Amino acid sequence: MAQHDADELDRTIDLLWLSEDTADLIDLLHQLLLVPHHWSHQQIARELQRLRHASSVPFIRAALETNFDYLAYSGSRRSVIAKWFSWALHDIGTPEAIQTMREFAETGRKGIRKEMRYRLSKING
Repeated sequence: MAQHDADELDRTIDLLWLSEDTADLIDLLHQLLLVPHHWSHQQIARELQRLRHASSVPFIRAALETNFDYLAYSGSRRSVIAKWFSWALHDIGTPEAIQTMREFAETGRKGIRKEMRYRLSKING
């Protein structure tokens, strides 16, 4: 995708945030979480965390299953990016969300494992 197209997609995403109810746009947010050609992934992950919708879990899982290469633009280490998703799963809090955290705490890359273990410790006390 050309830089111009990525900029246009970001401008379009900016319009989403003007919506009074982003819950109506959750399917679009799910897709945008996995599309590499924009710079709003952290904001989208935060919105999914805020919405706490169970339907977000498979999309967060899919993001965790990537190598985060498409998120390199953020300048954040993979362990920091994992926090975006661990917080979202934590706040969604469904059995599927917690199970996803448990799985990545055991089988994810080192930074992801560490973050998921930490977030699980906050649930388990």
